[in-house]
Amino acid sequence: MNAKISIQIEKTQLGYSAYSPEIEGSQVQGDSVESVVDALKTILSTYLKKQEHQIDSGTDKPIWEIAQQITQDMTEEEIRQLPSDGAEQHDHYIYGIPKRKS
Repeated sequence: MNAKISIQIEKTQLGYSAYSPEIEGSQVQGDSVESVVDALKTILSTYLKKQEHQIDSGTDKPIWEIAQQITQDMTEEEIRQLPSDGAEQHDHYIYGIPKRKS
């Protein structure tokens, strides 16, 4: 799994402060850069394991449940606007080439 996570490290009056904007509750403080980096490593490791588990567990669902989950918050109007020929005209929707004639 590849992931990009940004880390902000700041020097403060009491030492150093660090956090990752992508991870809620990741704020750490310490006397040295090494101590905040070590604390962040633990937080990042836990976060990445959780993300990996979510990705792994999501693949056990049948395709119709995944589609239902994706469209559950859509209105009927939005659903009617979805292409009905997506598999047949996949080159058009993926690459933008003109639709093939049926």
